[in-house]
Amino acid sequence: MKPILRKAQTAASHPRERGRVLIITDEPKILWRKALESEGYEIVDVAAGAAALVSLRRARPHLVLASTGSKGLSTIELVRMLNQTDEGVPLLLFGSDALTPQLRQAALTIGAFDYFQLPAELDSLILRVTQIVTLRKTIERLRSEADLDHLTGLANRRRFRVALSREVERWRRYGVPCALLLLDIDHMKAINDRYGHPAGDSVIREIANVLTKVSRDNDTAARLGGEEFALLLASIDGDKAATAAERLRAILAEQHIPEIGNFTVSIGVAGCPAHANSERTLYAA
Repeated sequence: MKPILRKAQTAASHPRERGRVLIITDEPKILWRKALESEGYEIVDVAAGAAALVSLRRARPHLVLASTGSKGLSTIELVRMLNQTDEGVPLLLFGSDALTPQLRQAALTIGAFDYFQLPAELDSLILRVTQIVTLRKTIERLRSEADLDHLTGLANRRRFRVALSREVERWRRYGVPCALLLLDIDHMKAINDRYGHPAGDSVIREIANVLTKVSRDNDTAARLGGEEFALLLASIDGDKAATAAERLRAILAEQHIPEIGNFTVSIGVAGCPAHANSERTLYAA
């Protein structure tokens, strides 16, 4: 199967399963990076200044580690940005200054979770990273279970609405485009009438499987109800979304279900801001 936007990853190798950590520092090389990687964490980026904000929006880390000596981005501004994310990403600070009660209190006061002197406190830092990432992944799993469609495992309508609102707000704040694909199964009633509803459910699950395989990590694939699906594409403009939609349509037309054969879908495409600039108008377009 040819993916519409990226190569599919197996669940076992998925970075989201390993735990994502974003490091913000001016240092060109992090000597202790391998210590985190050896613990199984995915270091999604090492950035500084304004580039760190781009990495934060793109990578959606479980945790951010930031140097107190980084230039171009104040710690207070970073905390404000992290609190504005949907997940409220936690922050740990690190630096070369020896830890004192006053320094730790200052870190907690501005909204960070802790401060560590590196490399002296590397072992303690790794323990705290493990503690926070484990908690974040548990919260993420519980939230996902509440937001999943029971038949397909895709996002349900409620979770889709939250994701759509998030992407449109991202465009308003940062000018990052997004696009929405709405899919309908052609002649679904005829499929159910001729082959039965279990066969219709097989078609629904097959579409869900394909959407899961072709989606990038920051996209949102959802079942909105019945035979209607949605694929929300982050950081994609309308023209690229139209190309992706046609490729997706062709992939789905190639899928074969033994008791039914092939099936087709119709796909609508709208981009923000090319065709609409709000959740309601994007969905309507």
